Amino acid sequence: MINNDVINEIRNKSDIVSIISNYVPLTKRGKNYFGVCPFHDDHSPSMSVSPEKQIYTCFSCGATGNVFTFVSEYEHISFIEAVKLLGNKLGYNLTTHEKVDTKSGDYKIYEIASKFYQNNLNSSLGKKAIEYLENRGLNRETIKKFGIGLSLNKSSLTELLINKGIKLDKLIELGLSNTMSNDLFLNRIMFPLYDLNGNVVAFSGRIYNMKDNSKYINTKETSIFKKGNLLYNYHNAREHLKKNDYVIIMEGFMDVIRASTVGINNCVATMGTAFTKEQANIIRKMTDNVILCFDGDKAGEEATISAIKVLEDIEINPKIIRLEDDLDPDEYIIKNGKEAFLNKIDTSINVIDYKLSLLKKNKNFHNLEDISEYIDNSIKELVKVNDDILVELTLKKFEAEYKIDYEILKKKYETYNNKKDIKEVKVVKNNKKVITIYEKAERSLIYYMLKSVDVLTLVEHNISYFPSMEIRYLSNEIIDFYHKYGKIDVADFISFISSKEELLKVLYEILNMDMKDEYTNLEIEDYISVIKKYFKKSKISKLEKSLKEETDPLKQAKILSEIMAVKGVK
Repeated sequence: MINNDVINEIRNKSDIVSIISNYVPLTKRGKNYFGVCPFHDDHSPSMSVSPEKQIYTCFSCGATGNVFTFVSEYEHISFIEAVKLLGNKLGYNLTTHEKVDTKSGDYKIYEIASKFYQNNLNSSLGKKAIEYLENRGLNRETIKKFGIGLSLNKSSLTELLINKGIKLDKLIELGLSNTMSNDLFLNRIMFPLYDLNGNVVAFSGRIYNMKDNSKYINTKETSIFKKGNLLYNYHNAREHLKKNDYVIIMEGFMDVIRASTVGINNCVATMGTAFTKEQANIIRKMTDNVILCFDGDKAGEEATISAIKVLEDIEINPKIIRLEDDLDPDEYIIKNGKEAFLNKIDTSINVIDYKLSLLKKNKNFHNLEDISEYIDNSIKELVKVNDDILVELTLKKFEAEYKIDYEILKKKYETYNNKKDIKEVKVVKNNKKVITIYEKAERSLIYYMLKSVDVLTLVEHNISYFPSMEIRYLSNEIIDFYHKYGKIDVADFISFISSKEELLKVLYEILNMDMKDEYTNLEIEDYISVIKKYFKKSKISKLEKSLKEETDPLKQAKILSEIMAVKGVK
């Protein structure tokens, strides 16, 4: 990890107003600067940039952070990459600083394995495998680009790694070897699978010159390989987003590789898993413009429907490509060529049109009941759309196609829409989070700890236990930061906890609280008193529970005495 002192030094030399204004026009208003927030669909300047605090805050979507956070989110790069980017501009040589990871040894093993397989493919023993790949339309440039290799029967990766001092148990744990000291992958073309940073973390091995019940064998999930948390080709695709501000999500890595052979490089793949919430959040860091292009069969259709729901849950409305003849993207491009696939991209449809096309299936449009059912179900889907123009166009399309009076369609839409509104109000009412007096007190104390060393000192000396676990951790981090640097600087503190996403989330929530900057000593004392009362109440509750469970009269008397002591009763 880059030394935190160096990070703070770079942050202090990188004026946030100057940096952000390179991305977003800013206008001075009072002591702060304002601009349109790039992290949500903002139509009026709702992002405030404070030159005094060196942080930005969006009053609409809640986006908050320091200069590194902004560059990281805007450029779709990691926090450390943002530090390096700004550091290099200031003349810092940060290329030698490599992030230390507890799993770095595991990555190194996979790096050796990947080079080993690539060397096999490029040797005389790899001639037939090369011919197979070239016959599949993968030239030498593509093979090199995606690190494709070859496992052999006559050459042992396990032996090589053990000779390098790596224990067999580790190779078994990482899914490279078996208990008999043999390689798990034999006589297969090896496709490396990468994590979000471009590290090889797994393999998929494909047969090419033999018969086998398993066309592909994949690495099992390990400590560094969790399929649901990764997207194949993410590290390459994000580099192409500046040219194409959209990403295409596919199912298999061969689909992505095939698209690359015709110059389409902004594709990622889920690698055979159902599209997950974790993957959706990764996508959101790249772009809000998403195209789903799954296999053309029934399973691909179901995967598309599932992915739409996951993306809609995080307010991304994707576009859809559906392929004919049950083809996957790999097969479609081979059969129809680049131009046909580019046309598919250009004519990708929105979610509502896709859902309406599904509702048409198995309907007889010469049958009035089928037409009525189709329109009724379509309007139910239409009420979920938050685009008034799209709603209007769709209703008028129904009017023209089915000769139904527009006012009848509009009335039906409003009926369902009113029901939806009532339901949504109930959901909001039932799920509204009630902030307890203890949560209010602990979050207020954190807020003022970040503004005043006096408050920080009072908390350190008077509170040993916060009700919420994340607040306990955050408080400890603030105190540690102060003792290390002798000051409190919110912008530097954000860098200090940059690797702890859950704490950052809570910190941003607290920074966005509607709190006045000034406080009185009485207010702070009240907050501390509330937390102490919680601690006392919690301790009494535990003792009373122990009292109920205890049957020994002497032990009961002892517990009762403890309860009286906590209550302050003599």
